[in-house]
Amino acid sequence: MYKDQFLPLFHKLSLQESIVGFIGDSVVIECSTRQPELTVQDIIVRWRHNNLNVYDIINGQVSVEGQNQEYKNRAETFPDEYKNGNFSLKLNNLQHRDKGRYTCYIIRQSILKSFNLIVKEKQVRGSTNQGTKPRPKRTAIMFAVCIGIISLFTNSATGVYLKFHVPVPSPNKMRSGYSRT
Repeated sequence: MYKDQFLPLFHKLSLQESIVGFIGDSVVIECSTRQPELTVQDIIVRWRHNNLNVYDIINGQVSVEGQNQEYKNRAETFPDEYKNGNFSLKLNNLQHRDKGRYTCYIIRQSILKSFNLIVKEKQVRGSTNQGTKPRPKRTAIMFAVCIGIISLFTNSATGVYLKFHVPVPSPNKMRSGYSRT
């Protein structure tokens, strides 16, 4: 019924806003109106991503007819909020291919809102080197201490000790090496 409907000239256009999301996460792209003159049943809202059908709300009801498969079970809105003029889109499990321009058309009120979604990789905590030198791991230190204690007990039990002999010159030899003047 609405497939061949042309979009009217829009009275209210928004500047394109940028939204940042991360791979695997969800993002909510806000789209709302404060004009209460229409009932929910009169509302037609179309969400598009680079001209692909992401989500439609027709006469206050969700319509996934014609929805691009990429958004199936990943795109949702908040039907309880329609009566408040809130037609925001939640996109789940973000992928790189989700980046780009999203447009919300509120048809009967001639409102068009445009958003640029930027999708980034999640940063892993602690993966950045901030110029600090790596510290020895606690396990390595504990291992060294344990080896020292074990060797101490082993020497006590076996009676085997290492002795070092360092030759020390006798006092007579030391004196003879010096000349008195």
